[in-house]
Amino acid sequence: MENERQSSLKQIHLIRHSKSDWETEFSSDHQRPLSERGKKNARSLRKYLKKIEFKSDLFLVSDSKRTLDTYKIITKNQNLSSESLVTKKLYESDPKEILEKIREFDSKFENVALLGHNPAMEEIANQLIRGSEDLSFLESVFCKFPTSGFLSIQVETNSWKELGRIPGKIIRFWIPG
Repeated sequence: MENERQSSLKQIHLIRHSKSDWETEFSSDHQRPLSERGKKNARSLRKYLKKIEFKSDLFLVSDSKRTLDTYKIITKNQNLSSESLVTKKLYESDPKEILEKIREFDSKFENVALLGHNPAMEEIANQLIRGSEDLSFLESVFCKFPTSGFLSIQVETNSWKELGRIPGKIIRFWIPG
């Protein structure tokens, strides 16, 4: 019975990149680096992920410099995922497009992590929590999905196709102190 319950749950973990540096010169937004505070907060997130023994089946990372730098910091000396993929699809993408990609995931994956940007992370989180396709009439659950924020949502389903169509449950929400 316990195995049946396990197989009917999917978890998605949303992480917003750490604080970026607006003072340093950069050639494009895509190349904007992390600030010192961002690096510090990413190290705090790394400690938190180690404390909770975080592990995902698949880790998708935006290809921007600040998300890649955040990923390098949080994965230093620890393997957080069985598979990881750096993708352009998380940079300045429409949240609906990202959710469509998530819905295509192989059902063998029980939990998936996304490291990306706002407003997409916040909009996806709202849809996953509320389980509604149309959120235009609702306010966000968050005042703001902060940089270095880590959110875990669990959905009772066998298929990723259902994500965002049925309400999910917040398992944890961590922000740097």
